[in-house]
Amino acid sequence: MTELVYVTNNTDKDLYAEYNYVGYNFPVGKTVELSVAAARHMLGYGDEDKEKYLVLLGLIRLHSELEEATEKFRKVEFSDTPPTKNRSLPSAVGVVPLHVEKRGEGKVNQRVA
Repeated sequence: MTELVYVTNNTDKDLYAEYNYVGYNFPVGKTVELSVAAARHMLGYGDEDKEKYLVLLGLIRLHSELEEATEKFRKVEFSDTPPTKNRSLPSAVGVVPLHVEKRGEGKVNQRVA
């Protein structure tokens, strides 16, 4: 069984890379399922030095851009578990809804069939 990694691109730019002659798109805000080998090759999964991967992804061209690109690349999230639906919604536990007073005033138009 192949080990999988789930990659979520939270940067401000879509990313693209290739592994084994297959192109992978990483759209902003979306999670992509990858093999661990592909994530290591394209995104430096598990590697501390990300410079060569930033070049591969087109985030830097000059060494002077390294710090800014590294900061941006920190927004890419890696996970061993697939994302769950509505995971970004805040918890409503302990939140009391506001009381809305209902009024029965005004005209009500009813149509009779």
